[in-house]
Amino acid sequence: MGGLDQVAERLRQRGAVVLAVSADTTFCHAEFAKARGFSFPLLSDVHRTVIRAYGVHDEDRNVAYRSTFVIDREGALRWGQAGDRLMVRDGSEILRVLDVLESTRKK
Repeated sequence: MGGLDQVAERLRQRGAVVLAVSADTTFCHAEFAKARGFSFPLLSDVHRTVIRAYGVHDEDRNVAYRSTFVIDREGALRWGQAGDRLMVRDGSEILRVLDVLESTRKK
């Protein structure tokens, strides 16, 4: 999530909200966020409800795929990516996606 944290403030300046969701407990999240100095909330989905709803639950391992989603102001999923747990999130890609969405919204 380092890539997201590196651009979190720039995302907030553009009106975006950054949230992270995982199947870990709130205690694990608190320690994880503290150790890494994250500036955005980590939400716990121990029952995998959100993870399943977004189609990123690895049933065999009972974990979520590394995923990033952009949801617009109306609540519509506009962009997403999911992959192996070794994937690194690229904050600049999220900024690029917001640029595209902003340009299409102005038309």
